[in-house]
Amino acid sequence: MKDAQISRLKKLFELSLTLSGDPMEIFQHAAKLIGDLLEVKLVCLSEIQGERLNFLAVYMNGEIYENAGACLLASTPCATVEETKDIRVYDQVKELFPEAAFLQDHNAVAYCGFPSLDNHGKVVAITCLLDDKPHDFTNEDQEVLRIIGQRIGMEIERKRNLEEKERVSEVLRLNEDRLYQATLVSGTGVFEQTYGNDSIYCSPELRTHFGWDADERVTTQTFTDSIYPDDRKRVIEAIRQAQNSSGNGILDIDYRIFRRNGEVGWLATRSQTFFESDGDVSRAVRTVGAVRDIAKKKLAEQEQRIFATAFQTQEGIIVTDANQIIIRVNQAFTIITGYSTEEAIGNKPSMLKSGRHDSFFYHAMHKTLHSEGYWQGEIMDRHKDGRIYPKWLTITAVKDSDDKTTHYVGNFSDITERKRAEEHIHYLANFDWLTGLPNRTQLNDHLKYALSLAKRSNGHLALMFLDLDHFKDINDSLGHSIGDALLIKLAKRLRAALREEDTVTRLGGDEFILLLPGVDAIGAAHVAQKLQDALAESYRIEHYDLALTASIGIALYPEDGEDLEALSKSADAAMYRAKQEGRQCYRFFTQEMQARSARNLQLVNALRHALDRSQLHMHYQPQISMRDGRIIGAEALLRWLHPELGMVSPAEFIPVAEGSGLILPIGEWVLRCAVRQAKAWVNEGFGPLIMAVNLSAVQFRHPDLPELVTRILDEEGLPPKYLELELTESVAMHNPQSAIAVMNNLQERGVRMSIDDFGTGYSSLSYLKKFKVYKLKIDQSFVRDISTDPEDKAIVSAIINLAKSLGLKTIAEGVETEGQQAFLREQGCDETQGYLFSKPVSAEQFDALLKTGFAA
Repeated sequence: MKDAQISRLKKLFELSLTLSGDPMEIFQHAAKLIGDLLEVKLVCLSEIQGERLNFLAVYMNGEIYENAGACLLASTPCATVEETKDIRVYDQVKELFPEAAFLQDHNAVAYCGFPSLDNHGKVVAITCLLDDKPHDFTNEDQEVLRIIGQRIGMEIERKRNLEEKERVSEVLRLNEDRLYQATLVSGTGVFEQTYGNDSIYCSPELRTHFGWDADERVTTQTFTDSIYPDDRKRVIEAIRQAQNSSGNGILDIDYRIFRRNGEVGWLATRSQTFFESDGDVSRAVRTVGAVRDIAKKKLAEQEQRIFATAFQTQEGIIVTDANQIIIRVNQAFTIITGYSTEEAIGNKPSMLKSGRHDSFFYHAMHKTLHSEGYWQGEIMDRHKDGRIYPKWLTITAVKDSDDKTTHYVGNFSDITERKRAEEHIHYLANFDWLTGLPNRTQLNDHLKYALSLAKRSNGHLALMFLDLDHFKDINDSLGHSIGDALLIKLAKRLRAALREEDTVTRLGGDEFILLLPGVDAIGAAHVAQKLQDALAESYRIEHYDLALTASIGIALYPEDGEDLEALSKSADAAMYRAKQEGRQCYRFFTQEMQARSARNLQLVNALRHALDRSQLHMHYQPQISMRDGRIIGAEALLRWLHPELGMVSPAEFIPVAEGSGLILPIGEWVLRCAVRQAKAWVNEGFGPLIMAVNLSAVQFRHPDLPELVTRILDEEGLPPKYLELELTESVAMHNPQSAIAVMNNLQERGVRMSIDDFGTGYSSLSYLKKFKVYKLKIDQSFVRDISTDPEDKAIVSAIINLAKSLGLKTIAEGVETEGQQAFLREQGCDETQGYLFSKPVSAEQFDALLKTGFAA
């Protein structure tokens, strides 16, 4: 279509936007306009009604046809227009949609359909253009058709609104007639309110209900003021909802009112609000309703609710006459006591007596009941099946206007479960749920008593901390159910090994505290050895024969503390010393342990702020090639200079960092600093220089390690091949399968791995082959005496040969003499590092070594 035609079509349709009147005329005008200007054989403007297309206007061969029929939407290409909500164009359309009869009837070849949407984005009409020859519907054509589709959608909505208005008017007329007929015979009050007019029409019956005068002008405010204050907000909100055009306009509500004479009444209102649409906006125009007096109904409902509530409760209810003859019971009575209604009525409550209470108990109950009209308490009764159970009973005397007792009402509940729960709560508050051992609460009580006796008699007592060795391995390998069963058997052995006056407490997990009143150091040592022997015997759990050992720490009163807190700290410190010294032993607390504990606490507190206060520094020790004596790498080493503590040894603060969890942020900082420095040396042109960084056990076992390493390398811009992560032999062998998985992950990311301190642990050659490492670092303890010690020479030579056979490189650390260097070169060691070449130095000093072209 030419530009001139497009312009003319736009202008003509813009003119059509100003048309008013019957929507059908506009539909016919639009169909003719499209047909003439796009020169197609047929234009069909259809409204979607459910699953059908109703042909509102059809333009064909110069003629317009109104309401020309209908067809199923699903059988036509118009279904794709509705689905996509956009124009669809097809060639050879009758072959594509062979079931669409009208396509066949008109020998349709070209098809173009465009949608018309309502304000909610729903397709309400589809206009399709057909031609019996190919037709090019250009982008310009489609743009104009979209504009036309928008106007058609508006007119469809206007058409539907007009139809709805007619329907509502007819419904209103019928409803008014029915309402008038109904009110004539029912005595129900009616009202009518037209919005825009504040006055409300009220029938005489309605005015009677509210207590309004016959000639009184009733307004919305008059009605609102008559509503009972507690109901007013609820009623107003319900009216507002009924007047909202998004609803159905129906109000159905019960509420209380205040009449002019002060009476409170109950009314029920049922009303219908009618709406009028103006384009996209609907507004309430009129409300008609009926009002009934429901005071009697509400009173009956209230009495019924009270009665039903009283007898449908889960509490048992028993009603007797003044002579205590049962006249009524509820279903809960039968459930609790086992007696049916028929069995109970005519009997006395004494049928439930358990025999646990004497005559004085019942005499006191009846005396209180007669004097106060009320008794409440716990009582033991007998069930029909003979079992005795506790219940909570309340008896109330019912009296008439002469203050004479006419009935007794008893309410009761079976409190068996509550008593069990109380006993269980008491048990949990004082005993360990798994082993049945006393918990820390009881330990505190027993220790206070034991301390008071010891202080009065200048006596002794011992407190032991017992921690199982490697118990976590049992849980991890065999499961917690096996571990729990093992703890139960262990607890029995502990109790059997102690005196009756001793207390053994489970703190949780595999930790126990033992309190031994009147025991001195000699006695404590005897008990500790006795416990070790008892624990060492085999445990048969299911089909497993398990062995246990324990580390025991002992604190004595009064030497190591005079209260639970002090003695606990001392025993805990002694227990950790036992762990450090090989486990499966006991240790007494010493002042040296106290000093070490205080030092450890001091280091932890200081280390928490070391990063923020820039107290941590990096040093680097050169790694030398044995082939040409040049620097080929550096090991990153952490140093801590504290303003008060001075230079703290890594051997002291690294374990503290691992134990406190600070090793993770510190380790990340070290890794980032080392990677950043390596990148700087690469940028300065110092060639391929490998940066070696040590990993702690905590870091290596953290699940995010590979992602952390990759992120730091990416952020600092260092290729992975320049980073080497050192892992000690003991850490790698702790969980070999897990270590293999982590090493594989890092190796796939291009990061090198090496085994540090090789030869000091217990490596498995089968696992060593599977580890993705490229270098073994020979521990300095073997290097130190290789010039004089034949055994060290043999070990170092074996490590180098082992590495060669596995295709791995070797590096020796701690090289300090020419003799050591010569032996290592002779054995074929690849790399060395140590004070012979350089001590660990700052980055600036390392720069100087690189710039001088250091060669050993």
